[in-house]
Amino acid sequence: MNALPLLWLSLSFIFGLILACFVTFPVQVIILIIILGIVFSLLELILARQNSFIANRKRFCPLPLGILISVLSIGLLRFQTAQPILTPHDLAWYNDGGQIEIIGTVIAPPVPGDHFAQVRLQAEEFMVDSQSQPANSMAPISGLVLLWVPNQNHLEYGDRLQVTGRLVTPMENADFSYKDYLSRQGINSLMMYPETIVIETGAGNPVIAAVFHFRESAYQTLNQLFPKPESSFLSGILLGLPKDIPDSLYKAYQATGTAHILVISGFNIAIIAAAVSRLLKRFLPYGWDVVVSIFVIALYTIMVGAQSPVVRAAIMGCLALPAYLLGRRLIGIHTLTLTAAIMLIFNPLLIQDVSFQLTFLATLGIVCFTDPMQNGLLNFARRYFKEETIQRWYPLFADVLLVTLAAQIATLPVIFYQFGYISSVSLLANLLILPFQPMVEILGGLAVLSGMVIHPLGQVLAYLAWLPSAYTNHMVVFLGGLPNILITTSRSWIWAASILLTAALLPAIQYQFTPHKSLPDR
Repeated sequence: MNALPLLWLSLSFIFGLILACFVTFPVQVIILIIILGIVFSLLELILARQNSFIANRKRFCPLPLGILISVLSIGLLRFQTAQPILTPHDLAWYNDGGQIEIIGTVIAPPVPGDHFAQVRLQAEEFMVDSQSQPANSMAPISGLVLLWVPNQNHLEYGDRLQVTGRLVTPMENADFSYKDYLSRQGINSLMMYPETIVIETGAGNPVIAAVFHFRESAYQTLNQLFPKPESSFLSGILLGLPKDIPDSLYKAYQATGTAHILVISGFNIAIIAAAVSRLLKRFLPYGWDVVVSIFVIALYTIMVGAQSPVVRAAIMGCLALPAYLLGRRLIGIHTLTLTAAIMLIFNPLLIQDVSFQLTFLATLGIVCFTDPMQNGLLNFARRYFKEETIQRWYPLFADVLLVTLAAQIATLPVIFYQFGYISSVSLLANLLILPFQPMVEILGGLAVLSGMVIHPLGQVLAYLAWLPSAYTNHMVVFLGGLPNILITTSRSWIWAASILLTAALLPAIQYQFTPHKSLPDR
């Protein structure tokens, strides 16, 4: 109960950031609202002793409403002040101008595509034809630029480059803003097909270089162990390299509303951590299941290259899920929301990042919805089945299916919003394939790790991992081939789903306050 104020403060700040994505207020108005909120909170504290409504409300929300309004307004203000303000010392200041020469270091492995590879370059020096700068002299500069280069260039992390070309502002239109998408990653400039010269190799961080080298080795091993398209499927969900997935297979995942499992996100992190811990807690001493789940999260983070979105997801999972899985549900909710709020204080633009949204909602769904759903299923099963049958089959549904379903319910509004349509088979497809994804990822990961050391052992484990992987692909292709399965949805329906989700979360959080009889862990 003592942590409730932090929960409400965190939620208020997060809702302020969400509101800032849709509306903009003058800074003076926001500051005035913050001051008025503080004044109203002082009045509420004075009237609390005489007003029974305020006293009753404090049992659920112990903070004055004025404080919550002030914190929400601070979220608005933080988002609006986080928009980049460019100066001549920023690379993006020179967007849409003439030719520019940049010296910088590649900070991530290039991402190959059908027509070009994307390379992230940290600029260090530059030279531009300008009256403010002597000719043929390099000046220090800061900023990230995304390069589009031919696939055959074969650049690597840590390469120091000299590139010459024209900086442009990333594109945006009514349907999608590539500019905003890159801005959330700290990139505000794009250079297409520049002249590129490698002037040094191995200039990056040796630890990060080792991680990326490990991922590349794992990718090569994976392709040796698994046939296509299962190798392409596993390289996407295990290593964050979905570059080889056939077009027809990817469209089937889109049509069935299951494309989210092909990319690294908080959804994957939350599912793996919860499923592993819930399964192992029946065989390991108290608390060791959490230790193993944290180890699996860390291992998975390394496997996918320790990219920023996955590291954020791992941090949230490692902080929120252990408290929940050890029986401290409320602490799990508080930790999750507080962790999200702290991340958003440092980078408010994350609120628009799909990976961050999936991370937060999937974990929140597991923490809030799993217990009510499991107890509901248990009460239903006890009406129609013997206790012996329940003891045998209940863990399978409770520890895998319902955990997955809880995460899926919480993430539906984001998934619908991103794709713009609803698949009529989405719920069925997710119910049929999601329970097998922890098995896919755990067995697939073990197969790759074993194969990198002892190839025959990796091959044996690969046969086991191939079965659920092939099942997933074939089920998606079958359901995706059914006629008329796509239903276009409007933004109003998405808002309605979001409101219903919020309404369901409140009693789900309240549910954690009261003890409930459930099936013993062992």
